[in-house]
Amino acid sequence: MVLAGMVYQDFKYRGIYWWMFPILLLLMATATVQVLGFTATISQAVKSSLFLALQFVVLTGYISIKQKKLTNIFDGFFGLGDLLFLVVLCFGLSFLNYVLFYLLSLMLIILFTAIFGYQSTAHGKKIPLAGYQALLLMILMAAGWYMPYINLLADDHLLNLLGYGN
Repeated sequence: MVLAGMVYQDFKYRGIYWWMFPILLLLMATATVQVLGFTATISQAVKSSLFLALQFVVLTGYISIKQKKLTNIFDGFFGLGDLLFLVVLCFGLSFLNYVLFYLLSLMLIILFTAIFGYQSTAHGKKIPLAGYQALLLMILMAAGWYMPYINLLADDHLLNLLGYGN
């Protein structure tokens, strides 16, 4: 329900109520701790957060070089809600699932936007990134109910697909 609310708000208003992020964090972290335990949850969240921080350092560097001055990427390039959503996901996905979700969701959103364009005069050229990612996460979670090999908290199946498993 929280993800659906985020999708609606981001698509309609290009913003998400701030209080939805702590609720989603609480729900995802609680579910993850119940499955993996506290130590494993913190470990995966730290690894995912470091990956996210690296992405933002690289993005800031790239945009700053392009703009020829140090640029705050949250000033017109990336929304704070998008960052908060990605931080919350650190507590709800295993590290490999996080990286895969992050990269594939960005590619799918770019592809979708390139094919269908984004026609919104009310919100300028802003893309509802957190909304799209919340929608994709809802689809993945629903698929996990029907396909038990989709486990967002374990990397075993992904490693086997990549040929690195046992």
